[in-house]
Amino acid sequence: MCRVDLCLKPAGGPLALVEVLPAGSVLTLLLSRGAKEVWVAPGPKVARLLAEELGREALLLGEVEGFPPEGFHGRLALMDLERVAVEGRKAVLVAPILNGSLLPGEEEVYLVNLRNAKAALKALRPLRGLTLRPAGAPEPLLSALVATGFLQKRLFPKAPTTLTTALLKAFPDPQEALFQSPEGQALHRQGRTEELAWASLIGVDPVVPRLAGVRFFPKRDFGLTQDRYAQRFVAWNA
Repeated sequence: MCRVDLCLKPAGGPLALVEVLPAGSVLTLLLSRGAKEVWVAPGPKVARLLAEELGREALLLGEVEGFPPEGFHGRLALMDLERVAVEGRKAVLVAPILNGSLLPGEEEVYLVNLRNAKAALKALRPLRGLTLRPAGAPEPLLSALVATGFLQKRLFPKAPTTLTTALLKAFPDPQEALFQSPEGQALHRQGRTEELAWASLIGVDPVVPRLAGVRFFPKRDFGLTQDRYAQRFVAWNA
């Protein structure tokens, strides 16, 4: 049995962080295509600091209202990455929701979405004391809630109905769930509906990203408004 954390409470054991949109699927695709590592930053300033340290290997990705900030290599778009050489690169994603969905001290963390669901289910089944957390908790993203229900139903098919598995009944088509979500609607308004189709593909990426480290950025040392953290993910089972 696993716990579904909708309130952002510390996980006492292994944690599966579920995010489909906006950054989770991009992170998984980057590692499946050979990126060395992917950093998750809370904002552009921390992302630029990381990119400066990583040097020429850095691939800086993020967006504001659908466009990459100045100096970035691209936006968080699965389709765009098909035209970008990522093998051997160290990517940095501006992903505040994903970044804020982890708590300091959580170490055994796996990132899961629809695109890597097949590999994730195989990897997560043996784990004891597993917690599933939809990104955005305590105000979880709708797309993450439905994906959490999808995973929970397959990991524990005989478990009692929960909010996430009940939502799955309302959205049996993953692509429709993404389209109806606020994060999916934001992409639709930008004319990026095909991005939702790519994010809804199930089991096409054979990698489960695992948290490999956390970098602390004290506000006094870096001129930030508050202390910040950035997380580093690597491929756990390519």
